Amino acid sequence: MSPLAFLIASLASTAAATGPVPVSRSGLGGVDGFTFYDPYCGHGCFRSFSPFALSCSSTSRPGGHTTADKIAHDLAECRASNYPFLSSIAWCVHLYCAQDVLNSTIEKFWETEITGDVNVLPKWSYGEVLASITEPPTVVLLPADADAVLNTTTLTTYENWKITADTLFYFFRETVLESYFGLSLLLTAFGLPLILTWLGYLPFMGSVLRVIKPWTYPSIFRTFHDRSLPFYLGNVPTVGQSLYITLILALNLIFLGAGYKTSYPKQMFQWYSNGYQELLAYFMWRTGVLAFCQMPVLFLFSSRNNILLWLTNWSHSTYMLLHRWIARMFLFQTLLHSIFALVLYKDTGSYATSSVTTWWIWGIVATIASVIIVLTSLLIIRQKAYELFLVTHIVMAIICVVGCWYHVFIMYENTFGCETWLYAAIAVWFVDRIVRVGRLLKTGIKRSGVSQIGPTICRIDIPGIYGLRPGRCVYYVYFPTLNPLRPWENHPFSAIPTAILSPPNSAQTCQTSDEEKVAPVVVASAATQDDVAYTNSGLTLFVRKKAGMTKLLDTMHGHGPVTLLEGPYPTIPTKELLESDRLLLIGGGIGITVLVPFFNCHPNVKLLYSIKVDDECLLESLGAALNQLKEKEISIGRRLDIDAHLREEANSGWPRIGVVVCGPVKMCDHVRATTARLGRELAGRCSFELEVDTFSW
Repeated sequence: MSPLAFLIASLASTAAATGPVPVSRSGLGGVDGFTFYDPYCGHGCFRSFSPFALSCSSTSRPGGHTTADKIAHDLAECRASNYPFLSSIAWCVHLYCAQDVLNSTIEKFWETEITGDVNVLPKWSYGEVLASITEPPTVVLLPADADAVLNTTTLTTYENWKITADTLFYFFRETVLESYFGLSLLLTAFGLPLILTWLGYLPFMGSVLRVIKPWTYPSIFRTFHDRSLPFYLGNVPTVGQSLYITLILALNLIFLGAGYKTSYPKQMFQWYSNGYQELLAYFMWRTGVLAFCQMPVLFLFSSRNNILLWLTNWSHSTYMLLHRWIARMFLFQTLLHSIFALVLYKDTGSYATSSVTTWWIWGIVATIASVIIVLTSLLIIRQKAYELFLVTHIVMAIICVVGCWYHVFIMYENTFGCETWLYAAIAVWFVDRIVRVGRLLKTGIKRSGVSQIGPTICRIDIPGIYGLRPGRCVYYVYFPTLNPLRPWENHPFSAIPTAILSPPNSAQTCQTSDEEKVAPVVVASAATQDDVAYTNSGLTLFVRKKAGMTKLLDTMHGHGPVTLLEGPYPTIPTKELLESDRLLLIGGGIGITVLVPFFNCHPNVKLLYSIKVDDECLLESLGAALNQLKEKEISIGRRLDIDAHLREEANSGWPRIGVVVCGPVKMCDHVRATTARLGRELAGRCSFELEVDTFSW
């Protein structure tokens, strides 16, 4: 066997079945004092002799990476009572371990790792074996003698032991850096929203943040944010969002390039033949960990039960945008990991044998799944074929996680901490699913009532549901009988308490003539109609009938389908809005459903609302709720003058104005740009608290 082949085989022996990595514990190397190689000198001795065959076993390394494997167990049993094996390692430890290495440390290493299985203890302790050696051994075995049988107490040279121990040292040093860099990246991505939110509770920080916010509201490219760039190139982040993205991207690049230290040229790294290969290996391992460590946040930001939605003042749409950017960084590190692995294994000449192994194939599967996830998440696919995107997203995510799991399990058997990141990501996914099921069970099975109030909109009344609050009024709604072939299909809708609306039988179907369509109407500060609030308990959805599930509602009237609800979920924070001196609600079309829960939550509320002539019948259903507002301007058939309205409010003397907008994306971007501009112009006189509710996907 060549020295290189021996060294690669020696690396493989680090699996829990045979190698000196404790299987009684797993975790991130270097964190909380966890180490794979304590002491290095003992592990150097173990690895110097473990590749040789023993008289009690024809196998020096087990065929499977599991201590439950019979071959691995038999080998451990053989080592436990094989005196030449134990005495050779004991004499090596005696010769090469420094005086400051405690006997207790050596004995712990001896009991837990000398056989390769913590459940199989050696027959004699280290002290007993060492005391039994009456004469120093003279026979020397080196890696070049890999076919030899270890049948007597044997020596290894200092040079061979030194290279072995130092290789473990440099490998573990890199592992520790990966652990701390990964933790730093994960905790920054998770903790920064918390820190920035909690800063607002510090004395005097509120006034400082009110000055800063207008500079963070606008998009970094013109006014594109909720609107996509031309040709479906995606959504542009705001200035505030781009600062977060820039920081996470910078950490990805810094941690990718920082802290490398090679044993070459001072001495050879045992597993590779030159410094180039050693450095490539470090890059390969580093990029793999940097990809893995972002998976928990990647899953968290996309989950419906993202705990940060309750703990921070960041909106759902912000987390979804950040989810997509972190996914791109995850893919970047994954592709680099695959490229470095390919180049390294080609250079070492081991590509042909490695590429057919199960762990390599699972790595390829995970990489391909990651690429498919990102490519099928392009905006044009999300908008034109959402159901295809959703199914592909879920299936490929599962395949990616499974591929990652088997990739590291088959190769390392959960001994180097890579699985820790996967545990966290899987936990996030399962908790989200469990809570979603709990929300469904809490609301129970309902029978909704469907009213066709217009050619494009239907009303759905669902009885017996409570708990709606401003900013927390989104439900995912299932109609399992509407499409029996896809009973799991669900969509998010903003809900309104039914009790504040006009009853469905008074909301007559709207038929608009061509003459009416060309005549814009403005209704200002007056009741829309003389309606009495509908007193039925429950919630109401107004659904625009498009393609797919919502189009099927067009065929229903009266006693509607079986309905399941999951929610309510928060979409925007409301604390700063409700603490403002003035609350300005700006809506367009069916976006008013987000604004209605705010009507009775502030003493100084004003509604600015525009609606198409075709949707005018929506006003009839909202009549009782609109009657509660003293100040409102409803524009039918024409757009609102956003600039004039916002400037008028700012010049009215309100020191702090809360603005909530929900409607067409062009309107949302216009309000965002105008609010940011006025906030900068009027700094010190008037400040704005802006929340845009788009519930983006």
